[in-house]
Amino acid sequence: MIKLINAKGATRILPETMIFKNVPLDFKVPMQSLVGMDGAVKTGKTTLSSRQFVISGRIYYPGDKDRIVQELDGLLLFLRYAPIRVYRDKSHDRFLFAYPLGAQQDWIDKGIELALNIPMLALDPYWYGAEILEEVSGTKTIEVDGNALVAPYVKTKSSVSSLTLINNTTGDEIAVTGSGIIEVDNEEFTCFINGNNRLDAVNSEWLLTGFNLQPGSNSITTNVPVELTYRPRWY
Repeated sequence: MIKLINAKGATRILPETMIFKNVPLDFKVPMQSLVGMDGAVKTGKTTLSSRQFVISGRIYYPGDKDRIVQELDGLLLFLRYAPIRVYRDKSHDRFLFAYPLGAQQDWIDKGIELALNIPMLALDPYWYGAEILEEVSGTKTIEVDGNALVAPYVKTKSSVSSLTLINNTTGDEIAVTGSGIIEVDNEEFTCFINGNNRLDAVNSEWLLTGFNLQPGSNSITTNVPVELTYRPRWY
């Protein structure tokens, strides 16, 4: 059965008659056609497209039309609080962040049964797992699940005079100059020191390449104790 968790943290398990089986994965390859020649040339980085899918099926409670109406009313209210975490099955630990695009309703036999289609849009195409918090002091090897790079949220455990964080496995590095509690969001490319925006305090290389953890082993070295928060993700 499909499990949904909305932006308010409420959980809803859909009836077994609702299914989610077609999951697209599309890549965008930027290119330029060659004038007067065969083919084309690649002009940039290959990226993942957003995913669109449909949760569909029927709601049917024999002899209880009111329960069908109540089920629909509750579901429509639940879907108002997006994004929704969509799990293909309640036993799974991976989910998509998705936004509902509507809810097409087809009432059958005077309300005895309801056919329902809920188109969904996942702007972020990755499947995500549970949030993980890693504490690092000195050098530590972190094992990352999934099959795609992740960009962790980094925060010093106390007020410090600077931060140097290196992923020895990938070569990525964060170097922040400035005193206070340092927070670096590698997904949004922000840096805060004591709550103040200090993007100017970060090394220029980080602005170009970021700081990522690869699937598998990552040897991390830091000059001060830090916390790395991330979710493993899959294509």
